This record gives sequence, C-alpha cells and structure tokens, in this order.
Amino acid sequence: MTAKVRKPSALSMAEARKRQREAGFYETTVVVHERVRDAIDRAISEGRFKSRRDAMEHAIQVAFLEQDSKAMPR
Repeated sequence: MTAKVRKPSALSMAEARKRQREAGFYETTVVVHERVRDAIDRAISEGRFKSRRDAMEHAIQVAFLEQDSKAMPR
C-alpha cells in the first residue's frame, strides 16, 4: 500500500511564505547552469547538505555575509 502524499494547498503555502517573510526571509529564483546543479546534487549525495536549498543558502552566505565580517584591506 502506498501512502498518499498531501500536496500543500495554495493557502498553506501562502501562510508559510508570510511567516518566512515575517522572520526576515525572502524568496528568490535563481537559474543555474546544469554543471552547478550537478555539483549541488553531488554535495547532497555526499551528505554535505540536506537539500538544494541548504546548499544554495550556504553558498550565498559564504559569498556575501562572510566577506562583510572580514576586515577590509587598507
């Protein structure tokens, strides 16, 4: 017997997005080359990340947030 997968309703998705925005998160769409997608999928299969979302959030944080915390060269 196969368990039915419940598809989230549009209302529950809207509520989830609203809660995320209230927590300071914003949704954005990113188009990546298949090489990048394949590299992300490899990292997930190796256990480095749980999902593409986690992998992409990590990459964005490293690229932008960590540089903000480093001292700027003079």
